[in-house]
Amino acid sequence: MISRFLKKNFIQNTLVGVLRAYLKLALKTTRWQFDIDAEAYPLLTCKDGEPALVVLWHEYLTLGPRLWWWGLSENPNLKFYVLISRNREGRLISKLINPWRIWTVQGSSNKNGQDKGGAAAFRELLNHTKAGHVIAITPDGPRGPRHQCHEGVLKLALLSKRKIVPMGAYCRSVRLNTWDKLLIPLPFGKGKILCGKPIMVTRDNYDTVATEITSVLNDITSKAQK
Repeated sequence: MISRFLKKNFIQNTLVGVLRAYLKLALKTTRWQFDIDAEAYPLLTCKDGEPALVVLWHEYLTLGPRLWWWGLSENPNLKFYVLISRNREGRLISKLINPWRIWTVQGSSNKNGQDKGGAAAFRELLNHTKAGHVIAITPDGPRGPRHQCHEGVLKLALLSKRKIVPMGAYCRSVRLNTWDKLLIPLPFGKGKILCGKPIMVTRDNYDTVATEITSVLNDITSKAQK
């Protein structure tokens, strides 16, 4: 049994290594154009000590590391945390990106009475953003519905008093037949990353800001594809 486990673990680690090498090749060989809003820049780089809450649709999660590498080139002391689900897919993502100094917080909303680590993940994210670290969240993840902003990011922005920076990204890629139409980047192409004007969540706009975030994300994503 132990031998079988070690063999399985070796296969998994090898697969993760291959996927990481491919993703790095695809992202590094893509010729990227960055369009960063002037108000978003200090939040993404923590130039003034205030970090961003970056939001992007789940299907573009594979392109996210390119923004993190840009941020590290601007401020080598940055720390990035990404919210992912506490399942097999989440564990795979952690293994893929942790070697790139992109850290993960695992948890999602509780469903049907089952604890999926949502409350613990929320507290951890709140601590990280208060400590001055950039947080990235896919507001329609981890299971959709696609392009619908969940309430978790709103609560985090409200309690932390951090601003949301919408991110749009696109490059030469193929799409998987998954619920989110996940993009798999292809190497040696062109790509674009846009970060828009920061959005502040307050008690006054709390009931309507999800619609605003959805509209802004759809618009900035569309612009990234042009």
